[in-house]
Amino acid sequence: MTQVILKPVHRMVTLTLTHLLLIGSIQSHAQVIELDSISAIVNDNVVTLSQIEDRYENFLLQTQGANAADLPPKEVIVGQILDRLILESIQIQMAKEGGIVIDDEELTESARAYAGQVGLPFDEFRQRLEGEGVSYRQFREELRRQMLLGRIQNAMVNRRMYITEREIREFRNSPFFEDLASEEYRLGHILISIDSSKGEQGAEEARGKADRIIEELNAGADFASMAATYSSANSALEGGDLGWRKASQIPSLFSEATLELGVGETAKPLENSLGLHIVQLLDKRGASTIRGQKTKLRHILVAPSALRDEAASQAAIEDLRQQIVDGADFTEIASEFSDDPGTALSGGDLGWTDGEEFVAEFKLAMELTEIGEISEPFQTEFGWHILEVEDRRIDDLSEEALDSLATQTLYERRFDETLQQWLKEIRDEAYVKVLRDTI
Repeated sequence: MTQVILKPVHRMVTLTLTHLLLIGSIQSHAQVIELDSISAIVNDNVVTLSQIEDRYENFLLQTQGANAADLPPKEVIVGQILDRLILESIQIQMAKEGGIVIDDEELTESARAYAGQVGLPFDEFRQRLEGEGVSYRQFREELRRQMLLGRIQNAMVNRRMYITEREIREFRNSPFFEDLASEEYRLGHILISIDSSKGEQGAEEARGKADRIIEELNAGADFASMAATYSSANSALEGGDLGWRKASQIPSLFSEATLELGVGETAKPLENSLGLHIVQLLDKRGASTIRGQKTKLRHILVAPSALRDEAASQAAIEDLRQQIVDGADFTEIASEFSDDPGTALSGGDLGWTDGEEFVAEFKLAMELTEIGEISEPFQTEFGWHILEVEDRRIDDLSEEALDSLATQTLYERRFDETLQQWLKEIRDEAYVKVLRDTI
């Protein structure tokens, strides 16, 4: 593992716009907290009666229209709210004690991203908040709180999660994964009806028409236009597009022919009682279609230290680069001078990579450097680097993609269980004292 590998797995906490608007509108009516409004002490913090009341009002707003008889009694809901607020307070305190900070710049970027997710330009999103009686500041603080909760949950759960190669192999061999990872096919379909009143002549005319359509398609004709013009199927006005389907969902008449097609290819006409069917594979997706560029490279890192500041580190990496350009051996220079302990002993070798495991500055320098060239010195949070691109190739990434899908699915399956176990532990270990009746 080298010092340029830095991408942890993250699980995002998501909010709905309605949830934020409700919380904001309720918070805007919150009164000044008095000492006797404290409902519970949680380590070094408190849960107040107004917080519980706000959450309860939020619950009522979200369940508007529901039959009151179907809702739990108020005391049950309030008890659940108190438990949740206690857990959130513990987590927020842990996040702050752990040095987790959501700075204003990151918060603004997240707010802009959130506006994009709900399909609104940022300025229009802010106007909508204000129109609902929610200040942008309230929205930001709620978003910051949710991000802190997500950050501490990710950090604590990820350190407890370990998925072995054996588990990945076993999962990949399971029937569930076989269905999950199966290829999907987007099909175009044209149905040429046969005029049964003409007997065999009608069948021959339909076959001739189908052959001419396929000939035009092979010459580059647009499938959607041809379907709209000639197809008798219900999908004609949609350009004959049958949408994305797994192999098991493809009509049996042309399933075998479809599996043999490449994207853009058209099968020979297939005939049944409905007429002649022309099928084209419009697109295909799945692990077997994934290919990507890999780069073989090596690098040298010069890191600042108590004895060498940033300027001296930059001067040192520039000197090392010049030595290599002048004929010095890269491997020897890296072995002697690189501050990356993970690669120094191997002459700076990073092997074959797509660069996704590297920080952005490193990946960019890798992409901009030609084969056989030494990059200009560049800086990352670890120090100053140079790298050499030794070769590039296009790899079939299907196996990597399947492993990645299996790992991510196992991770998602286990996340909630691991999270609940951690939440139970921190709740049991926390000092919590309920001071008053919350109803």
